[in-house]
Amino acid sequence: MNISTISKSNLAHSLLALALAASAGLARAETFHAEINTAAFAASSGWLDIQFNPGSLPAVGTTVSLSNFSGSFGAAQVLEGDVAGSLASGFVLGNTSSYNDLFQAVNLGGKFGFDISFGGAFASTAGNVGTSFAVGLLGFDQTSYLGNPDGNLFKIELMPMNLNISPEILNNSITTVTAAVPEPASYALLLGGLALLVGVTRRRQAR
Repeated sequence: MNISTISKSNLAHSLLALALAASAGLARAETFHAEINTAAFAASSGWLDIQFNPGSLPAVGTTVSLSNFSGSFGAAQVLEGDVAGSLASGFVLGNTSSYNDLFQAVNLGGKFGFDISFGGAFASTAGNVGTSFAVGLLGFDQTSYLGNPDGNLFKIELMPMNLNISPEILNNSITTVTAAVPEPASYALLLGGLALLVGVTRRRQAR
């Protein structure tokens, strides 16, 4: 076997390892897409109440990124605790404070959507304190819950070292949360690594 064959073999195995790691991450469903349909409510102003709160402090570092917003949003917003960003650039909420909340004004009567992506040390660091991500819909007064009079529309509990993330839907009549579709580049990486590995294996067998 010459150096060129060895290099191709190493490259193939590296690509395959990267591809499998990427696909494993996607399989854990750390990214979701949420949709909230407010067509059942009279056209008026309301608020999305998005919370990201640890059970206690200090908690294993965890973040949630919100992006790709769609729908009729108002200009007003209130950021409390470890929250930064905008509708245009996306928001990032951390769990370094005991209370982290994003209030975003919405115009009721239509659909709202956004992507949810979790990250941080919780995926690889042991600990006993979890962080809860929850989304509620409030009326104009910011106190009356819509869709679920008891509170949130859905929530996602995150525990350290537990990557089996699953949303709990508390009102499925206006809310859907699904695992985000993997990026085409991830599939391309996986197929590319497999194809190169197969090619190198065939060359070895032919010698």
